[in-house]
Amino acid sequence: MSQTLVAQHGAAADRKRSGVSRRAIAFGAFLLPILGLLLVWETAVRLGLADATILPAPTMIVQRGWALLDISHPGQSILLVHIAVSLWRALAAFVLACAVAIPVGFLLGLSPSAYRAFSPLLSLLLPLPAVAWTPIFLVAFGQGDVTIIAVCFLGAFFPVLYSTIQGVRGISRHSLWVVRSMGATPIDIFRRVLLPGALPALISGLKLGMAHSWRTLVAAEMLAALSHGLGYMIFAARSYMDVSTMFVGIVCLAIIGMLIEHAVFGPLEMLTVRRWHVAGKVGSPR
Repeated sequence: MSQTLVAQHGAAADRKRSGVSRRAIAFGAFLLPILGLLLVWETAVRLGLADATILPAPTMIVQRGWALLDISHPGQSILLVHIAVSLWRALAAFVLACAVAIPVGFLLGLSPSAYRAFSPLLSLLLPLPAVAWTPIFLVAFGQGDVTIIAVCFLGAFFPVLYSTIQGVRGISRHSLWVVRSMGATPIDIFRRVLLPGALPALISGLKLGMAHSWRTLVAAEMLAALSHGLGYMIFAARSYMDVSTMFVGIVCLAIIGMLIEHAVFGPLEMLTVRRWHVAGKVGSPR
């Protein structure tokens, strides 16, 4: 009996080590193209093939970023303040967009008549870039957080809304009929059929909505921010021809966007979509 337990423990440890090794290899393969690009970029600048005043080397950008970060005085770090303000604006807009778009998306997805009524309006508004509304919001609200959050709200709202609608409309009506015939309550139908069935499209919409909100934030901050934000930092640096600071802002935007996708939506997808659908707990439309 003890030998069996030892063998099982050893097999579990081997599987754990194998999983860690696979994740390390996958992470290395993910970083390899990025490191290759940075190496080519650094070499081109050092050899004089690229003008450092226009395209500073990655090491120069890191040095400038470290100076702005001022790690010895984090409470007074200019870069951390810009990052915190931008994150607050983007996340506030994203949460508001989800709070409105997801319920409306379920409503339109479940009601064919409502979908037909609002579909032309969605087709008209969906292609419009959210940044196009910035001048109108500037006239209405002036410069500041209200205008920036409103523009980012529109950037996130339509991708989340459209993905939710399509996810709900893609659920098999047969599944709904079966669950209703078994006496399920509306809450049970939502929890066991509608939400799991719509979740793959919904999470894709959340990713797109957050990405749109994050990209829209830069332009909105350039036009409407009064003092802080990564977009404001990038735009203000152009007045002093401080290209390194501009690239620090761009790199921060890229890294934060990547971290949001992989650190927030990745685990969410693992806990929901992959667990439910791989396990076969959610039926697909026939």
